[in-house]
Amino acid sequence: MVSEKEGFSLYVHIPYCVSKCPYCDFNSHVVPKIPEDEYNGALIQEMACYAQREDWRGRKLKSIFFGGGTPSTFSPASIGKILERSVSLFTFDRDVEITLEANPGTVDGAHFSGYRSCGVNRISIGAQTFQSRLLKFLGRVHTADESREALKTVHQAGFENFSVDLIYAIPGQSLADLKADLEEALSFHPPHLSAYNLTIEEGTPFHREYRQGKIRNLPEEEEIAMAELIGETLSRTGLERYEISNYARPGWHSRHNVNYWRSGDYLGIGAGAHSYKQQQDNGALGCRWQNEKSPATYMERVLKSGQAVVEREQSDPAKAVAEFMFLGLRMTRGISAQEFSRRFGKKPAEFYPQIRDWLEGGLMEQKDERLRLTRRGLLVANSIFVDFV
Repeated sequence: MVSEKEGFSLYVHIPYCVSKCPYCDFNSHVVPKIPEDEYNGALIQEMACYAQREDWRGRKLKSIFFGGGTPSTFSPASIGKILERSVSLFTFDRDVEITLEANPGTVDGAHFSGYRSCGVNRISIGAQTFQSRLLKFLGRVHTADESREALKTVHQAGFENFSVDLIYAIPGQSLADLKADLEEALSFHPPHLSAYNLTIEEGTPFHREYRQGKIRNLPEEEEIAMAELIGETLSRTGLERYEISNYARPGWHSRHNVNYWRSGDYLGIGAGAHSYKQQQDNGALGCRWQNEKSPATYMERVLKSGQAVVEREQSDPAKAVAEFMFLGLRMTRGISAQEFSRRFGKKPAEFYPQIRDWLEGGLMEQKDERLRLTRRGLLVANSIFVDFV
């Protein structure tokens, strides 16, 4: 049984961007004028509505994450209003983690200092690459110099906890380009770094160009070589891999994202935001729901009823098992076989006999009752995860 007093995470979606990147399939929108005050008011109203419900009342907030879109298009005053209201609605963990994603070029020194003053204690900088031609290919509107300036300003504003986001396996990118990106990022001594391989998502401009043969993915062997370069380079500097795409110094991992991967409860507010809550009578199962994606329609719905849910799904046992495996195996520590058996009544291999083949093939290992992917398994994780979809 899941205790109502267990902590949870809050995700705040700010869907506005200066421009839409051609690889992005997130719920983001470019508008002539961002309705910052109106949207901020809707976020606060929706949050207050949930805070009155038995499911969330009296529970501690472990983390808050402002994602998007580009949250740094909103002023510190707006972010501060949300945090101020959340303090009055929920109890905070003593060491609550409050993260805001920021794109270089959308913030200046005053903004960073303002975010710090209003309660944000972790910044995630979307540098992506420091190579000008690759930034142009990715459709990024910021420059490499703006990334450097943003990272300098993060230090000046007093943020000890910050992350740098990089993208690799970009068409036209070389190992030398990636090595230069890693060296540049590490020169700012980040306690956390995320390195995502570029994926071509359906419905994006990149997907259309890919189908037309205008762009091609890098050969698999080059992508694997890049992944190995990332792991080796970051490990030498004390940034250890704790999830497929994330590296951190000990104790500096993203608590918010770890809560996702451990199938913890989280409440999402904002246009298109997702939420998840385990069932009280059976912690193995859970319920997911999603908000209206259109920001304008989202605001209308919240104004009328305090919420904007358009889709709700109850997990069946098979899906709950698959999600537990898929999410947990993203982390290098893997899953607890004992926890799995407690929640689902069987051992993992009883659901997925192919686990024995992965163990024998060196793609998985089991130590101290934990089942996890090996280093080689992490390199081909997607080919394993398809068995859980």
